[in-house]
Amino acid sequence: MRMKLTAILCAACVLLCGCAAQKSPESSGGLFAAIEPAQESADQAKYEDGTYVSQTVHEEVPDPYADDTQLKKSGETAGGIRYALYQKHAEITGHTDAFDAEEIEIPDTLDGLPVTKIASVENAEDSIFDIDKNGGFFSCYSLRKVVLPAGLTDIGDYAFYGCRNLSEIELPESVARIGRRAFAMCGSLRKLTVPAAIASIGDSAFSLTPWYDNLLYHHDLIIFNGKVYDAGRRCTGTVTVPDYVTEIGDYAFYSCSGLKAVILPESVESVGEYAFCDCPDLRTVLFRNAKCEIPARSSTVSNKKTGGSKDFYRGIIYGEKGSTAQTFAKKMGFRFEDTEEFERRQEQERIRQLMYGGRDAEADDVSEPETTAAASGTTDQNGTETDETGASAEKSSKTAAKADAAENRE
Repeated sequence: MRMKLTAILCAACVLLCGCAAQKSPESSGGLFAAIEPAQESADQAKYEDGTYVSQTVHEEVPDPYADDTQLKKSGETAGGIRYALYQKHAEITGHTDAFDAEEIEIPDTLDGLPVTKIASVENAEDSIFDIDKNGGFFSCYSLRKVVLPAGLTDIGDYAFYGCRNLSEIELPESVARIGRRAFAMCGSLRKLTVPAAIASIGDSAFSLTPWYDNLLYHHDLIIFNGKVYDAGRRCTGTVTVPDYVTEIGDYAFYSCSGLKAVILPESVESVGEYAFCDCPDLRTVLFRNAKCEIPARSSTVSNKKTGGSKDFYRGIIYGEKGSTAQTFAKKMGFRFEDTEEFERRQEQERIRQLMYGGRDAEADDVSEPETTAAASGTTDQNGTETDETGASAEKSSKTAAKADAAENRE
């Protein structure tokens, strides 16, 4: 959860949007403990923390109104919500200066047309200092609860950005796309359900929300509908990505200190930009899919620390001979070894573990074979609680760095 992830967070943002007084968080033990095996249907595989752990990957449903671009009429409701009517559908476009509602229910239809989108906020330079502050529900501090129509398909960029008192919103199963920073800086948002068939989640869509922070602190990998959007705080050592994952999103493992090895299954068809950037301890990346799409940039896999000036990689890229992984490694000047060599090193490590109980395990190029808790799914099945006192600041810093990098890229 384009996560995917995925908040351009700097001091200026905080000053502009402010920080809301937050209610007491729910008990972590009750929120994350005893998660049962997932159901496979989209309408059943949801849990209290809003995470889907279904291993079914749903195909993207095309937008039926993508070609319906002829504007018929614009207007606003008595409550101060602006809208646009097209030939076949309606969109919510913004709000008036007088808008101060605490609770709103977006209607299913306007003038007989289905409401399918909350339009993106106009933002020419992708900066909150040059943005239409009446677009969407941008920084509507009064909002506490929003009810969305059952047929909604798109929530645009910055749609609810900075709604610091928004604490209750349920995304209908029809929502397929969530834009960049759509819910970023919603400091009271603690419960959210992401649709099982979500097709895309924009950069930093949920950053600096208590709901997303909870996911980061309690899970190794944040996975929605077969795509890894983010790596959690405990994502260290060797990580084996589940074999139902089809895509590694932009910035997915960005700035993961302690991450030593990543094993990507054959199901992974593409890796996003900056996917393994600023991972100082990473020494092994295995691509089992010989045709995996890999951005041909040194920043895709990088050992430099966040804030460093030049990308470099001291580890090994593993893959099949003649694969895209070999092509990528050759172009970047990285060391490449085939999959057989990886398996041989793994076997050596297993033997050493048996003989010496793990001593000197750090000396090998391949990290320890023990995988993180996310290796078999998207959530920690044990529901172990984590101390958030110091960890929270550490992860928030990483999130801010990740978001800053995304902003600089754009």
